[in-house]
Amino acid sequence: MVEQPLVIERRHFPGGTVLALKGDLTKMSEQELLGDLTGGLGEHVRFLALDLTGVAYINSGGMAVLIRLARIVRKAGAHTFAWGVTPHYEKLFRMVGLTEWLMLYPNEFAVMQRIEALEL
Repeated sequence: MVEQPLVIERRHFPGGTVLALKGDLTKMSEQELLGDLTGGLGEHVRFLALDLTGVAYINSGGMAVLIRLARIVRKAGAHTFAWGVTPHYEKLFRMVGLTEWLMLYPNEFAVMQRIEALEL
């Protein structure tokens, strides 16, 4: 299998940032993802939302990157959400404890509703 490079598209919403990921999430994508985060997680960002609908493959290194990402975000006082996770990866996320750091939702609309509820 040829690894598909990770491409990150960023868009902002009030109080947060969405990172739309496309490609494979592996240890090789760590620098791009975490480097992208440190450049964009300012003091006004309270929410980081990950769109994983374009991610076809996540290996153990990619899981470790996601855990590290979510821990960095929490340490900065923000919340991390994700959607677009297949049932297979959702099960793996739960098994490795990633869901303690990252809240999973079925779609972007559900994430934004949750964020609105948190801001009340």
